[in-house]
Amino acid sequence: MQVYWCSVFLLPSSIAKECDRILRKFLWGGQGRGKVKWIEVSKPTAEGGLGIKDLMTWNRALLLKQIWDIVINQSLWVRWCQVYLIKQSNFWSLPTTGLHSWSWRQILLLRPVAKEHLIYKCGRGDKFSLWFDPWMHGESVHTLYGNRVIHDSHLGRLALVRDVIREGRWDWPANSTDLVDIQISVQDIPISHTSDSIFWGELGYSFSTKLAWQSIRARSAEVGWHSLVWHPVRIPKHAFCLWLTMRRAHRTRDKLLYWGVINSASCVFNCGEAESLEHLFFHCPFSQNIWGAALSMCNILRPISQWSDEVQWMLDHAKGKKFPSLVRKLAFAASVYHIWLERNRRCFKNEFMPAKEIINRIKHDVSLKLWLGRKLQRCEWHHSLCENWDIPLG
Repeated sequence: MQVYWCSVFLLPSSIAKECDRILRKFLWGGQGRGKVKWIEVSKPTAEGGLGIKDLMTWNRALLLKQIWDIVINQSLWVRWCQVYLIKQSNFWSLPTTGLHSWSWRQILLLRPVAKEHLIYKCGRGDKFSLWFDPWMHGESVHTLYGNRVIHDSHLGRLALVRDVIREGRWDWPANSTDLVDIQISVQDIPISHTSDSIFWGELGYSFSTKLAWQSIRARSAEVGWHSLVWHPVRIPKHAFCLWLTMRRAHRTRDKLLYWGVINSASCVFNCGEAESLEHLFFHCPFSQNIWGAALSMCNILRPISQWSDEVQWMLDHAKGKKFPSLVRKLAFAASVYHIWLERNRRCFKNEFMPAKEIINRIKHDVSLKLWLGRKLQRCEWHHSLCENWDIPLG
């Protein structure tokens, strides 16, 4: 439904805000502020977000498809627009004021955005309007020189580019200094015997909503940990919890103390230190014991470092889609998830689960995911891993 309405007309900002409010309420539960700013949530997963598209930008990307259809003159709707809206004018020269419908006016207002990404490639000049299409270095002759050159040329407003081509060369009338200037400016625009063509973004590419979305959205730097969180075999609730951890969005007790919500930031695992993200993952002896057991089941014996070093180690040693890497990624996310779950259980329910039981739950989640996902590679090299995680080999 969202795609359909966004491709029909530009949504009012109030509608877009209400849609975002519904999505935020669904994600965060509607209680208080979200843990991550919505502008960050709306980024692609590779850039640290959840891949939820910004509705206003998505709406504009879909509407650009209508402009593409108009400029390449395809579809029954375009022919209707040519007869009843554009008439004897050119799409690029139509004014935005006047008795236009809301939808048509918004399409006209999107022309500058489309012009930045459209590439008009001249061939024999049989399709492009000489004065109004942006074939001359991304702009139209009319935009650059005004109406005067049309009058001086004696070619008329309906002239095509081919009217200034003679024997494969540019041949503009030298009736004014502007026309002489144009003759000089177009010398680096090649002419061929093929028909004129229009591309999107790069030569050879037709329009697609994906390309339009990528070209108009605001980009951010990629985060190195996205492949660790959003790999194909992920367990969704584990991945979401790990994503919050990577973004340092968990409301640990040191944050709550700073905000004045609680009076003490002492660790709920009774180790005597203040709870922070670095402490919880995995400086605290309780969580360190759990993560150490998970590493041991991955056949890894090494000292456990601070959180940033653990993340970097995972990035270096859990690359690709091979079985050991998948086990490590799943074990890492499951450990973070169940440690955070136990922390909340102790905070809000006053219930306590021993570390051994938490380790068993981590083992169960990882084993079940790998078994049901049929990601097993039955060979002697992985036999010990399967035994450690209780993954049946039959």
